[in-house]
Amino acid sequence: MELSSERGAISEIIGLRVRDQSGRSLGRVFEVRAHWNGDGTIGLDELMVGGRALWRRLRGPDPGDRGIPWEAVVEIQPDQIVVRR
Repeated sequence: MELSSERGAISEIIGLRVRDQSGRSLGRVFEVRAHWNGDGTIGLDELMVGGRALWRRLRGPDPGDRGIPWEAVVEIQPDQIVVRR
């Protein structure tokens, strides 16, 4: 799954609802974990979703926290993200 390389594309997914392929709501994206690639691009690792993700965002990062792997993203729609569970 690719995300647009346009400036601000990552910020556009913050706040989107996340659903699994059966339609079950998993919450909203509160944070995105990412890393710098060797070529200067950003690689997305995880979506931090739901109330627990909001709490983690407020209290600060914890290396032990886990989100939804970016590889699980099936589709990004204007109003939601669909993931494989």
